[in-house]
Amino acid sequence: MGRFAELVAIPLRAMRRAVLWWSVGLAALIAATVAFWPAFRGTSGISSAIDQLPGGLVQALGLQDFNTPAGYLRGNLYELFIPLLLTLAAISLVMGQTASEETSGRMELILAQSVDHRAVLLARAIAVLIGLTLITAAMAVAQLVADGLVGLAIDVSLLLSTIILCMLLGLFHGAIAIATAGAMARPPAVLGIAIAVALAGYFGAALLPLVDALAPWRQLSPWYWALGGNPLITPTEFWRYAALALPAVGFALFGLIAFGRRDIASG
Repeated sequence: MGRFAELVAIPLRAMRRAVLWWSVGLAALIAATVAFWPAFRGTSGISSAIDQLPGGLVQALGLQDFNTPAGYLRGNLYELFIPLLLTLAAISLVMGQTASEETSGRMELILAQSVDHRAVLLARAIAVLIGLTLITAAMAVAQLVADGLVGLAIDVSLLLSTIILCMLLGLFHGAIAIATAGAMARPPAVLGIAIAVALAGYFGAALLPLVDALAPWRQLSPWYWALGGNPLITPTEFWRYAALALPAVGFALFGLIAFGRRDIASG
């Protein structure tokens, strides 16, 4: 266990600055957004302008009830920006500690010590999980503190549930990056495939409901699994957590198996 803990500690030390900057950036985004809430609270002008937009567009952008605390946070943060940024954080951390390390030759220094290839990738996946958890915790603290300072009243349990769902959505796409990195040492492929899946899922969840015949297909989108139940307003069903977590574990296991079966690229 001591040796495996060191395998986890190595990528954690390498990504500490990235985790710090992601944490600071997302916390600052949340604090700045919440700071404008008093200017929107109780105003009717923006709500009237939003009411003039097509209903499908309002739903796609998450602008329903924009003058309420839940609607304001959803439209400004938790419909797109926070889940997308957490997804990008997870993908970038995975790529930096897997395919990029392998193609540069730095991973060879560890693999030359007669450690199991799969243990190395598993340790890096765990390190990414820890890093993303720290980023999410910083976000949650920033959100709760900012809400208290400006008087944005919202159910804390629903808010934390929403943040956790956003993190799980990021981990889902991070696991796709792990699966890709396990199968091939190509940073552009790791980045491109995971981001393509993320964008396809978002546009599927946001745009398919605009066409009645296509609306049921939005349920295939991980974005719908995470946020389709409007978690800032209603308690989240358990299946939504499972629908994100279980496939993420499956993708990660696929990556571990593929990584253990192929030759490792040298720098």
